[in-house]
Amino acid sequence: MLLAEDTAISADMMQVMAERLRISMDVAPNGLEAIEMIKAANEEGEPYSLLLVDIMMPILDGIETARRLRREGIDADELPIIAITAAADLEEVRSYRKAGMQAFLEKPVALADLRATLHAWGHGTEGRAQKLRAAAYDALTEQFRQRKQSTITALEEALAKPDLSENHLHELRRILHQLAGTAGSFGEPALGEAARGFEIELMAAWFDGDDPRTVIKQAAIILGQQV
Repeated sequence: MLLAEDTAISADMMQVMAERLRISMDVAPNGLEAIEMIKAANEEGEPYSLLLVDIMMPILDGIETARRLRREGIDADELPIIAITAAADLEEVRSYRKAGMQAFLEKPVALADLRATLHAWGHGTEGRAQKLRAAAYDALTEQFRQRKQSTITALEEALAKPDLSENHLHELRRILHQLAGTAGSFGEPALGEAARGFEIELMAAWFDGDDPRTVIKQAAIILGQQV
């Protein structure tokens, strides 16, 4: 099984869950590398049997990854593709299907949901869905704590800059996106929703020609209160 996920904490969490279910899982940090890994595995005669793909990734997102794989002739019988997403409304689901995906898992992914999905697509797992090992979960929790603090630091540093380039804003957008994608897994869904909202507002301000500092200042205050 292969996971395409750009956020290290989310990838680590998924790997721990896969380990608990006794499933071997490789990780690619973006869709482009996932495609290369799939091609290499096919050439070696050891193809992946399932692809879990995060919808929002840099370089190549989940939907375009699925489209390219299907255009390459890798069909659903050979490689089922499961979307991992925080957005699961009807239109989003239709776009996943249209791109060639077979199903989706909603973030934050629960161990029981992952186990059920693997069974549904022909992956047997051993044992019952158990809680993550305490040591592994504690390590991930500390990574998440550091991510929260680094997000606030990045927002405050951006406000201190005399000029904000497009690259600066895209980096802030990436940081907010990663926080939004992981907060729910650590029992902080409100923080995740707030980060996702500021991510959207930040890019909207940039594209509309508005001052992004207003959004950044609000994000630093509101997220700082929750951190």
